[in-house]
Amino acid sequence: MPAESSPKSTLVTVVAWIAVAWSALVTLGALGGLLFLAVTPTATVSAVATRVTQDSSFALLPAPYQFMAHHVYLVAVVKVVWWAAVLVASIGVLRRKEWARRAFVAVLGIEIVLVTVGIVVGQLIGIKLAAQLAARSRSGQVPAGMGTGLALGGLLGLGILAVVVWLLFTFRSARVRAEFEGTGRAV
Repeated sequence: MPAESSPKSTLVTVVAWIAVAWSALVTLGALGGLLFLAVTPTATVSAVATRVTQDSSFALLPAPYQFMAHHVYLVAVVKVVWWAAVLVASIGVLRRKEWARRAFVAVLGIEIVLVTVGIVVGQLIGIKLAAQLAARSRSGQVPAGMGTGLALGGLLGLGILAVVVWLLFTFRSARVRAEFEGTGRAV
């Protein structure tokens, strides 16, 4: 007689299905973007990148973002690979594979870093842009609503960060780990 497996929690199932749906859609979108770049003449892509990088607000971006603007093909390939890996891990979580739970925890950890960097960089760019706009205006003031927009953007980012941190701790908990025991560590 086979040993009884741990009951499957609704939380893990729902999170896994959301992750499968989300990563499948983003993977398809990233593949579409890569296909678009593949069929677009390199000269056209370079011309667009040059126009974007010559904009005065481009200088507000940190060096990694500027690097990405100059390497659109590399960014497109990395997006496809990343989201395909997330899709595979999400399917594995749905099937309660231990290797997938570990991979999903790693994905959540990486997402925590990316969301945190995104919040900080977004706020810094917003503040620099506000200062630039205030310096150009006759009144010397920031446009109406800009401060509110920055605050709401920061709060939204913190909310997303809180959910991802909670998921990280949940998927590392003994209760969730028990659901994945006995499923094997092999691919």
